[in-house]
Amino acid sequence: MVTAWAAAQRKRELMTLSYRSPPLRPMDVEIQVTHCGLCSSDLHLIDGHWGDASVYPQVCGHEVIGRISAVGENVAGLRLGQRVGVGWYRSACLACEFCLRGQEQHCPCLIATCTHGEHGGLANYMHCDSRFVFPIPSALSSEHAAPLLCAGVTVHTALKRATEPNMAVGIVGIGGLGHLAVQFAGKRGCHVTALSSSRHKERDALTLGAKRFVDLSEPVECKRVRNALDYILVTSSVACDWPTIIDMLRPCGTLCFAGMPPPVTFDIASMMYKTLSITTANVGGRRDILDTLDFAAARGVRPWVQSWPLEDVNQAIRQLRKGRVHYRAVMHVGKEHDPAQ
Repeated sequence: MVTAWAAAQRKRELMTLSYRSPPLRPMDVEIQVTHCGLCSSDLHLIDGHWGDASVYPQVCGHEVIGRISAVGENVAGLRLGQRVGVGWYRSACLACEFCLRGQEQHCPCLIATCTHGEHGGLANYMHCDSRFVFPIPSALSSEHAAPLLCAGVTVHTALKRATEPNMAVGIVGIGGLGHLAVQFAGKRGCHVTALSSSRHKERDALTLGAKRFVDLSEPVECKRVRNALDYILVTSSVACDWPTIIDMLRPCGTLCFAGMPPPVTFDIASMMYKTLSITTANVGGRRDILDTLDFAAARGVRPWVQSWPLEDVNQAIRQLRKGRVHYRAVMHVGKEHDPAQ
């Protein structure tokens, strides 16, 4: 019997929900959950902002860490008791053009971990296709590994595809995504400028590896980085002075959105003058997840985490809604706070 925390209706606090898992399919594993991250996507699902993606009772949680407690008859490469993780999606066809390219996140048959009626990781157990379950490097604690499975892979994959050592990189927003992006960019050998209107985050940004902090609310500071950056990754979901941000890019520079701000309008003519590009980031494929975990383990990238027992999930959600989590929220299940690795 599974015990989970679920929203019974839109915008309601989570309550306990018990249900029986379906029979284990040949390629499935059962995971005894020990940790599960919370992020803004979970809030959107709880509140019903994404239409039919929310099916109530809604069990969220897509940054899941646990240990394998049962395996299907055709599972290979995973063993009972192994520490593993699950990210935004739990299955795909593995046969379409996108899956064959290693872009499983674009599969038309993609099954997300906790949308459209699938029950996520805010529970003591969950089932998942074993081919979308990832071993966790021993160098990473479970608390640190959980946020890497969604927030971490999103920003790391964007940086991996577009940056090289010695590039000048700007990170807009020092929050749940941004604090990871600063670390990944710095560890990739980039010269990182943190761009934020929250002056109190300057010390954090520099501690995380930024070489410079620019207060976006100060025009004089912004002018100092005109035509100075090769690549800007937007991790914030709030509106910015986009002409000012665009003005910071050097010729042939790129502006990439990992956060989801309100609709944006750009002056295409001014962008053409410098041959600028706009692109977006997403959660990446299976190989990207493994690369993110391995890179973080080897290079010392660690999320800054606040942790709560699962029974305090509503308290964690309230803090997340108020923007008071510094910087990722992780729930832990049962007495075992961070299992031996």
